[in-house]
Amino acid sequence: MFRCALALLFSAALVVSLRSQTQSASPSAKGQIRVSTTEVMVPVTVTDASGELVLDLSQKDFHIFDDGVEQTIDRWDLGGDPLAVVLVLETSTRLHGMIPVIHGLGSILAETVMMLDSKVAVITYDSTVELRQPFTQDQDLVRNAVAAVNFEAPERMLYDGMELAVQLLTDEPPKWRRVMLIVGESEDQGSTAKLGPLVRAAALENIAIYAVGPRSATRDLRDAAPALWAAPAIFLLQEGKNKVKNHDLEVATAATGGVHYDGIRTATLQSAVDAIGAELHLQYVIGYRINWERGPGFHAITVTVSKPHVSIRNRPGYYVPAPGN
Repeated sequence: MFRCALALLFSAALVVSLRSQTQSASPSAKGQIRVSTTEVMVPVTVTDASGELVLDLSQKDFHIFDDGVEQTIDRWDLGGDPLAVVLVLETSTRLHGMIPVIHGLGSILAETVMMLDSKVAVITYDSTVELRQPFTQDQDLVRNAVAAVNFEAPERMLYDGMELAVQLLTDEPPKWRRVMLIVGESEDQGSTAKLGPLVRAAALENIAIYAVGPRSATRDLRDAAPALWAAPAIFLLQEGKNKVKNHDLEVATAATGGVHYDGIRTATLQSAVDAIGAELHLQYVIGYRINWERGPGFHAITVTVSKPHVSIRNRPGYYVPAPGN
């Protein structure tokens, strides 16, 4: 279904390419991610009552508000700019039983995510964090990098893996729409990075976080509606602290407008990644300029559309650090 939707979208020439000149940032020493952003980019997913994507809206159908004040939309797109996606892959021994299907994820990324000249980098994390494949548009390199990973250590340095992904994506120029895709359980063990600061940096640098949580034999996971994590996500952005133990990925995805597929079994793991890839190419992307006079702190984002009886998903806001932070 998802690939058919992509084919229909591209064959109808609905993709509009609007390039932005929005950001300048570079990572500093470990544990410190510096940000400097002039435009907020907001990917928006619109679905109807049956959960199908709504793809017939135009720019005039959208209104976007920053702290309740309507903003002038100066960037609007459907699909559009190529993606820079960092796969952050857990390789702990807890997922040993899913090795064959995880090794096949590189092919799903190549077929679904790496469209419109998009590119992928691969990071693994267990007792260490490793960059297995720098950004590439070569599909075979991505397939081979994922197929070659081993599952030998029990630790799960999730936050450190996410921090490296933020740093890689922050270095990418505005041509690329930035996405972090995590395949792993929603637990961290052994990281020095903290969830709050890295999610704040991701939100300010227009990085959307998506996650797929495999179901392991040692953990009973539950499916939960994205709305459940909206309040914790806002708290995370406002306070810069970790919020819900063992639900870190649910909160991180909600804070950046992504989705967390939780409790995924072996048979549906690749389908979940496929669905994410399709959504990324079928989102509306809205951009507006930050009004720096409104000061630092948390800024709430609200998006409305003129079409009735639809559901809208976008990130709840972003955090602007005080000068010098």
